[in-house]
Amino acid sequence: MSGEDRRGRERRRATAGASAAKRMFGRAVAAGAGAYVRSRDLPRLRALWPEEIADRTEDGTRRLLAKLRRALRAERRRARAGHWSYDLNRHLGLLSAYKGELASLCLEAQPNCTRRAGRTGGAWTRA
Repeated sequence: MSGEDRRGRERRRATAGASAAKRMFGRAVAAGAGAYVRSRDLPRLRALWPEEIADRTEDGTRRLLAKLRRALRAERRRARAGHWSYDLNRHLGLLSAYKGELASLCLEAQPNCTRRAGRTGGAWTRA
């Protein structure tokens, strides 16, 4: 078997697993992002200073998004490694918080921003 065939098969398996996870948890994350309240949800998910939570400027939100991205990356690493400290509820909470913050940044900073489903996975994009 050539290396090309093996890589293609591995790529198909990886995308099939990702789409199954999106099918299973996509609605929960979307609902969580819709019900997201920064002052209530963030202290449970990530250790942040009160000033960081209260900062609703565009720069503050971008810094917060970067911290949430790092936390999501670490949580994904724990999940893939099968680490004992991985928590699915925390992972879903982080993802909901990230999408909620991204939506608020998009709505405040770019009023002509639209939600588009399809290949982008329902990501916020500029129209």
